[in-house]
Amino acid sequence: MYYNMNILVTAIGSFSADCVINTLRKNGHFIVGCDIYPSKWHAVSRDCDVVYQVPFATKEREYIDTLIEICNQHHVEFVFPLTDLEIDVLNKHRQEFEDRKVLLCIQSNACLEVARDKYKMYCLFKDSPMVNVPQSTSSCNLTDDFPLPAIAKPINGRSSEGIQRIYNNEELLRMKEVENYIVQELLEGNIYTIDYVRNSSTKSDFAIPREELLRTKNGAGTTVRIVPNDYLMHVSSYIGNKLDLNGCVNMEFIHHANTFYLIDINPRFSAGVAFSNFVGYDMVTSHLNCFVGNKDIMPPINYGEQYICKKYVEISL
Repeated sequence: MYYNMNILVTAIGSFSADCVINTLRKNGHFIVGCDIYPSKWHAVSRDCDVVYQVPFATKEREYIDTLIEICNQHHVEFVFPLTDLEIDVLNKHRQEFEDRKVLLCIQSNACLEVARDKYKMYCLFKDSPMVNVPQSTSSCNLTDDFPLPAIAKPINGRSSEGIQRIYNNEELLRMKEVENYIVQELLEGNIYTIDYVRNSSTKSDFAIPREELLRTKNGAGTTVRIVPNDYLMHVSSYIGNKLDLNGCVNMEFIHHANTFYLIDINPRFSAGVAFSNFVGYDMVTSHLNCFVGNKDIMPPINYGEQYICKKYVEISL
């Protein structure tokens, strides 16, 4: 075990932050937290060694300069970004951190080009014998005979933002004028999320699928059923090897007509990564191990079907 690494965790107000921070803290690391809101607005801030309020990632240059300054001040070695937008911005400035010997614990640029572009993901897997994907097209290539009902999403969207449902030809026609959207056949069914981790050096990987029974409007599961489904574990490994994933990601499938369809690859911890840790597998430490030399992910565990609910409590800061 390695101790006393200085790790910057961003977006400590996000759903995954509590699990990430407390797992790292349990292993003896020095945790620098940051968020766009004041520390007193987040209960998990008390579990960090130091917390900073930082600019929105959309203020790109200001955001990057602030993070670099924090990294310099606290000799940060690793950065754990917890939201898609931050990953997008950090990926563009990866070299600035590497020049300062700060490692961004994110996927490769090649992987992110697919994971953060729903249409590229569709094109990669539409002819795959292993992965089912909903019939899709980009809004600029939309034709009048696309099957209805349909669903439209921003190509690089996140957390269910900007989703539109299309039920008639008039709505379909309007979508042709909208840029950077993907239009997909609307499939009804239950959502399954897979917490998946892979070490690109050793090729070791592990997956824990769950059916999301209750979710927030932004797609965060609050009540789930852990399901050791052989197909979902096998297909996640296939996708992981196809993209040469390194570290922890989450994949989302919809179960429609007895078939699982891939609808998203999120190159970060899932909002419900604590469910996998609760089952007994340490996704957070495994993720860090993928970026530390001569380390591997935690060994596989046996687990069975179980129901888990997220519980909220009130505290005073």
